Parts: sequence; C-alpha cells; structure tokens
Amino acid sequence: MLKEENRIIPRILRDMNEGVLVLDAKGSILYLNENGRALLGKKDSPEGQKYSLAFLAEETDETNDGFHQFVLDAVYDKENAHSGEAAYKIPGGGMKYFNMTSSFLSGESGTERVGVVVVFTDITDLVHINRQRRESSTVFAVMMTCICGYLFLWSLLRFMGIEPPGWVMSIVIECISVVMFVIILKTTSFSFNDIGLRITDARKTFVPAAWITVIGTVVMVGGKVLLLRVAPGFFPEGAPFWDWSAGTVADIFYPATAVLQEFLARGVMQENLNRVFSGKHAMGMSVFVSSLAFGVMHIHYGLPYMLAASILLGALGMLYNRQRNIWGLCIIHYVLGEVATFLRYVI
Repeated sequence: MLKEENRIIPRILRDMNEGVLVLDAKGSILYLNENGRALLGKKDSPEGQKYSLAFLAEETDETNDGFHQFVLDAVYDKENAHSGEAAYKIPGGGMKYFNMTSSFLSGESGTERVGVVVVFTDITDLVHINRQRRESSTVFAVMMTCICGYLFLWSLLRFMGIEPPGWVMSIVIECISVVMFVIILKTTSFSFNDIGLRITDARKTFVPAAWITVIGTVVMVGGKVLLLRVAPGFFPEGAPFWDWSAGTVADIFYPATAVLQEFLARGVMQENLNRVFSGKHAMGMSVFVSSLAFGVMHIHYGLPYMLAASILLGALGMLYNRQRNIWGLCIIHYVLGEVATFLRYVI
C-alpha cells in the first residue's frame, strides 16, 4: 500500500493546475511541480537548491516581496495557514498575479515541523479584468462629471442672459476634453496602446471613410436644398448657399478638435464602456451612451444640430467597432463638421 501511495501522490501533485512548492525545514526546495515551474518562469528544476539562492539571488527589485512573504509567514507563524494574493515578476519581464496559500508541514507525530508547502493559482486574467472594470468606472465618472459641468456652465450663461458665440463654446469643449484626458491618464493605467492609433490596413480604413464622407456631404447639400424650399427661415436670410464667412478661429483648430474628440469618444469612453456593460448588447450600449454624451456637448448649436451630431457619432462608433482605429473617423468628423459650418447648419 505504501508503494502505491508513493506512486499516486507525486502524480497528483504533478498534474495539479496549481503550482506546488515544498521546502524542508532548512529552506531547501524539496519539490516544485511542472505547472509551478511554468508559472514562475523556471526552465530547470530548482529542487535541492536553497530557496534564497533559487529565487532571491537574481532579483533586483521588490516586486516579488509579497510572494516571498507568504513563504516566510509559514516559517514564522507555524500555527496558521496564510492566504491572499501576490504579484510575481517572472524572468523576461512578464507580470503574473497569484492566489496563494502557505502553511507549515507537520510530521507524523503532529509536533515535528518538517517544512513548508505553498500552493499558488494564476489569477492574472481575473486581476486584469477587475482592474479594467474599476478603471472603466473611473473613466465614466470623470467624463460624466465634466459633461455635467459643461451643461451647468451653458445653463448658467443662458440664465444670466449671456449668449457666447458657438465657436467660444467649442473651445470650452476642447479645454474640457483636455482636462478629461489628463485626469484619465493620471488616475488609471490607460495608455495610447489601449486605443486604435495603429493602422493595419489603410485601404479598409480610408476607403469606407471616403465613401461615408462623400455620401454625408451629398445628403447635407440635398438637405439644404430641400429646407430652402420648405423652411427657408431655417437658414440666415441673405446668406449664400456656401458661406465662407461662417468660418471662425475655431476652424483653425478643428482638425485637432476632430482627432481629440474621436480619441476621447471612441478610444477612451467607448472602449471603457465596453468593459462596464455586459451581455450581447454591450457594444450597442457603449456606442449609444458615448455618442449621446458627446452629442449633448453640442447643445449650444441647438437641438437639430445636437441630434445630428449624436446620430453621426453613433455611426462612427459602429464603424470604430469594425475598424478598431480612429483615423478614418477623424476624416469623416472633420469634413462633415466643416461642411455643416459653411452650409450654415451651424447658425
């Protein structure tokens, strides 16, 4: 029976999904199973080596101190088991997170202390998901706070009888956008790698953008022709069909405006909302909420323009989900925004 146990137990330890590390009372490594070696980035078996030499000698920072502390806890607190989470930087720079349990092993008599056993499970994916959700909630809260602040400012100015030009409010939006971006960079691990700044297929990126831009321009021109017939008062009286005088200083910065707004609306807000929402409608909800939020920030141009901006942003959100980069969207945003200005949809 003893021989059979000696064959079965090593197989159980070998085939466990968790990592299993066993030390003797003098700190030498008795056993580290294959999954444990893979999780810790150990190519060769460290069995027979001192734990301090196998794990501590080559480390130059404190990243793995939490992992090592679980081993020390079992040594210095022999009466209790210890459990929790710890980060571990494997050779080569990769970072993992483990759920760990460590305890001191007793001999057959129950009083003799013969070593330490540490069991650790890889929870890296779960940690990343939880962090993304927390940070996504932070991003959403920051953006909603800034948008509400803008609406409060707009309402306050109207209450005071102040009607600033639309281009002034547009500059206010850009300032708020910059503030939002800085706060998000400071309070989360968000980086430029999290959004679609890289173009993998220029044809698939820019050809649909060109077609949408042309179609959108034709629709707006046709819409103005129709409105001049059925609702001529919609546009300023006496203004030419294409009015270059409608341009303002805001048009100088509008290319940067289009990039910044798409960057925030798609790469930041829509990406983070995708992490907040769940279920089969998560993508649609993230597009709807991000488009509505940024559409509301055009309210100073009036209800028709705000609704049109929300619809356009929704279409761009759907396109972003297919292309996974913002550059084609920036072209559509910029061109159609300028067309709307010089056709005097923006009054």
